[in-house]
Amino acid sequence: MNSPADADWRTVIRFAEEQVLRPLLRGLSIDAFIEIRHREEGTILSLEHGAESGRLIGKDGHTLAAIQYLVNLLVAKQFGETRTILVDCAGYRERYKSGLDRTAKEAAQKVQHTGRPVTLEPMAAADRRLVHTALRDWDGIETISVDEDPETGMKRVRVTPVGYVPPAPGEADEKMGAAAEEPLADTEEEGEQGEDAEPHPPVEE
Repeated sequence: MNSPADADWRTVIRFAEEQVLRPLLRGLSIDAFIEIRHREEGTILSLEHGAESGRLIGKDGHTLAAIQYLVNLLVAKQFGETRTILVDCAGYRERYKSGLDRTAKEAAQKVQHTGRPVTLEPMAAADRRLVHTALRDWDGIETISVDEDPETGMKRVRVTPVGYVPPAPGEADEKMGAAAEEPLADTEEEGEQGEDAEPHPPVEE
């Protein structure tokens, strides 16, 4: 096994594209064009296949996330610990980031209006960083990662008023009221998003 220090990044990317992603796509009977992009957030293997974009992305981006997970799993197995390789399709990642930013700001506005914390759904570390970054300059708002989900292993982001102290267990009934934690409702109906719609990441119900 090569160590990340010995592995040239171009070799890693070439392996990810030719030895992992292309065979994976062939297994799905999809012959997509793969473009390699280097962005601030990392290296992106961008898939373009208009007729199959929806299938590659999957509901709420789950298929795309699974493809990215497998690519990074097999790359890590070959080269050891290395930087994360991102996989995108038809610009979905950018739309997802926009939706995540919108969700974060809606949560912050709700916290400012109600004084109650809002907890988002479990999300990957990279997505949590986007939320923390989006809200770091909001007055009176702070964010923390909490409650690792037992099924996914992912944590949630909790948006709270600065200095918020949760009620003690024995005092919960007395002090919940306006200070109680309130999840942000997801107003988009299931199935409403089309392939070109801006994804709106879910929050805890």
